[in-house]
Amino acid sequence: MKTKLMSAFALAFMFSVGAYAQDTTALSKKAIRQQERAERKARVKEDLKNAGQSVGNAASETGQTIKEKAKVADEAVSKGAKKVGSTVNKGLDKAENAIVTEGDKLKAKRDSARAEKARRDTL
Repeated sequence: MKTKLMSAFALAFMFSVGAYAQDTTALSKKAIRQQERAERKARVKEDLKNAGQSVGNAASETGQTIKEKAKVADEAVSKGAKKVGSTVNKGLDKAENAIVTEGDKLKAKRDSARAEKARRDTL
């Protein structure tokens, strides 16, 4: 009876040791999974941060390039506008001179006709 009792205690002891081993193994696996999950989360967070910085740098460089190109284009448009403006002003001056000259011719012709008429009337 003693052997059976000892065997039963030994069996119960082995079951409890096995259950404890499984429990601690499960806990350690759970802790390892949580740690791996935390490491993955930290890695993803760092990757997202780096990606955000890369996008920010690229956007800044693109903005700077666009700003420089816009400045060059503005200068080119300004030069073109000045040239067009001076050409238009020259054309306007020529047109004004032509109008004044034509007006003077008409006035001279009218005065000449009046003078001729006045000369005929006096005769």
